Amino acid sequence: MARRLHQQRRGKGSPKYRANKSGVKAKYDIRKTDDCKAEVVGIISNTGKTAPVSEIVLENGRKMYVPAVEGAYVSQRLEVGPSARPEIGNIMPIGNVPLGFVVSNIESIPEDGGSFMRASGTFGIIIGKDEKGVYVKLRSKAKKIIRPDCLCTIGRVAGGGRKEKPLYKAGNNFYLMRAKGGRVWPSTRGYAMNAADHPHGGSGHNSSGRKKNVSKKFSTPGQKVGSVGASRSGRKKK
Repeated sequence: MARRLHQQRRGKGSPKYRANKSGVKAKYDIRKTDDCKAEVVGIISNTGKTAPVSEIVLENGRKMYVPAVEGAYVSQRLEVGPSARPEIGNIMPIGNVPLGFVVSNIESIPEDGGSFMRASGTFGIIIGKDEKGVYVKLRSKAKKIIRPDCLCTIGRVAGGGRKEKPLYKAGNNFYLMRAKGGRVWPSTRGYAMNAADHPHGGSGHNSSGRKKNVSKKFSTPGQKVGSVGASRSGRKKK
């Protein structure tokens, strides 16, 4: 008898388990050669994202949305382009940013709109420059080389400390998970279930008579449980 697993329901992608992907497309809508003034006309919440968004109007009338940085405010005057000064909220090529400055919303390639350091509280630090590009130190301590003509925003993304607020009770975590696209919480480990409810369940745990590998390479996502297609598992016998 086939077991009806929770992850099979989620793998189907029904509305109950679908992630909330609506929201504002927060990307640079300018060219790297543009040089203009801008103004922050609003700071709004972005559904499905962790960081607020700055609504920016350029002097030519165009409007764009970018992740808001700490210290941004409505009616803030900004500078955009290669001649911009390295001040909070300004948008400029990363090659023009002095060493030691904190930047966010960094482009991976020119004019892609921003790819790195976009979540709340994230930032990168300019630590060096050479003929290969600009060296940026990420919060993970990793170092990344960015082309000098890629755009970035001066400052760290707003909304930092979001995870520091204590939940106090399980109910708060339940609603938090439900807001993240209907995640099922709390969840029971398959190992703790009965054998009729999950391939990992039953009282014969860690016994040599129970096969832990699952040979379902071409099955649906929900049926891929455990070591899928593994030739062996566990400690190798001497």
